[in-house]
Amino acid sequence: MRKTARRSMAETTPKKKRLVESASRLFHRQGVEKTTLANVADDAQVALGNVYYYFKAKDDLVAAVADKRAGGIEDLIARLDTRHDPHERLQGLVQAWVDDRFLDALYGCPVGSLCFELARARGPLSENAARPFKALLGWCEAQFRQLGAGDDADCQALHLVSALQGVSLTAAVFGDPELIEKEAKFIGHWLRSLQVHEV
Repeated sequence: MRKTARRSMAETTPKKKRLVESASRLFHRQGVEKTTLANVADDAQVALGNVYYYFKAKDDLVAAVADKRAGGIEDLIARLDTRHDPHERLQGLVQAWVDDRFLDALYGCPVGSLCFELARARGPLSENAARPFKALLGWCEAQFRQLGAGDDADCQALHLVSALQGVSLTAAVFGDPELIEKEAKFIGHWLRSLQVHEV
């Protein structure tokens, strides 16, 4: 009983939160493979020995960061769902990419880059990689269905998510945030052309 109570207290400590935040930043900037637990401890200003109190292995920390990324997408979706109609919600999603354009131009999309690295490893964490994408694709598909896309809703959702992820990668390759703005304008025109079919 005591062990469980101690464990749940440990899970909510500021120190653990700092470790996840630091790992999240470092994984985005330099990748999971190149980031050591010592790097994370140093960035979070936590003794390395304390890291193992919260995370028994690096994979546990990676899973926590993957959960954080998925939670971020789920929070974004929840905020967008407060908007009036599916067109506004989809435009809000595109705007979220524009808002993050400078960060994406430096390191790529935080969600996309981590998910790709985990999926490429094909290890036990690869399932974590799919969660944010499944949530985003499913949500986009629901918006396109509301716009009257019918059986094409899943294809349109895939097109939108692929365009956003693709432009983040392209902006990172060129170090140019303006590319995200250009793509956002193009996507905006496309979405407005679909608005007339709203049901």
